[in-house]
Amino acid sequence: MTVHQKMKAAVLYARGDVRPDVVDIPQISEDEVLIKVKYCGICGSDVPRAMITGARTYPLILGHEFCGEAVKVGNSVRTVQPGDRVVVAPLIPCGKCPYCMASDYGLCEHYNIIGTGSHGAFAEYVKAPGHHVLPIDDELDFETAAGVEPATIGYHGLKKAGILPGETVVIMGCGPIGQLTLQWAKIFGAATVIAVDIFEEKLELAKALGADRTINAKEGDVATRIRELTGGGADVVVETAGSSTTQEQSILSARKKGRVILVGISHSNLPLKEEAVEHLLRGEIHIQGTWNSYTAPFPGAAWKAALHFMTKGALQFKPIISHKISVEEVGTYLKGMADRTLYYNKVLVAFG
Repeated sequence: MTVHQKMKAAVLYARGDVRPDVVDIPQISEDEVLIKVKYCGICGSDVPRAMITGARTYPLILGHEFCGEAVKVGNSVRTVQPGDRVVVAPLIPCGKCPYCMASDYGLCEHYNIIGTGSHGAFAEYVKAPGHHVLPIDDELDFETAAGVEPATIGYHGLKKAGILPGETVVIMGCGPIGQLTLQWAKIFGAATVIAVDIFEEKLELAKALGADRTINAKEGDVATRIRELTGGGADVVVETAGSSTTQEQSILSARKKGRVILVGISHSNLPLKEEAVEHLLRGEIHIQGTWNSYTAPFPGAAWKAALHFMTKGALQFKPIISHKISVEEVGTYLKGMADRTLYYNKVLVAFG
């Protein structure tokens, strides 16, 4: 396949300044792969990085949830061939810190992520280290493959909960991570999955994806309702909304000796009411943080599981997609997402 010298990309030049541009196609080394991007999802973390808190470096091409086709392969790469359909594990650990040495790659102290510390996939082409590039089966369509990276986040968090078949699981927040996590809960063996959100459209989608019950948090006290439905509280509560409000609700919704998994990032303090602190102590609630999705052998079990269940159709992503946009529209959509003037679920940047 002929690769031209220039490509279209959405480039972040400064905080709040995302522009379509024509830039050089990346040059690869002998251990890298050049990928022609098919789809790249806009992650929730891309929004503040582009519009609010800022990025590590400028100019920067964002985008780390992507799939595509390998078009050039370095001489030392043996796992991928030109023409292979692929996804990419975007976190690049340093390999030298104590956490990398212990195979806790997601906790690396000096990591890079493609699309946050180096150019990512809001572009026609992107490069990646060869051992981060994973071939996918022909049965796995590209739209679904774009959801592999966010799907691994839900798996990694739920695995920490140690779900037993028959348990009740609550998902606090029905954005893309929550919608994927509720499906994992069923795969892990949960008998009842309760989905909580403030948007009725997202709750309807949660039902379609397998939630047994839904609760609109605008219609009463969430924790009280969950305790009523479960006879005292859920076995596992997974917080994916990234809100201090839902973090506290998660603690109050767990049964005694229940497990609370914090997936979402609130970027705020977590003050707890006396009621929540009492329940946390007297109920011996176990609270577990979770970060990234990487284990040994790299990139780990979460990636293997996501690829398997998505290929088999047991883990759905396409119903979660609300928008497919062009690279020229990335800046407009990031602004709308940051300003909350756009109603969205998962937005994919599509490359023809």
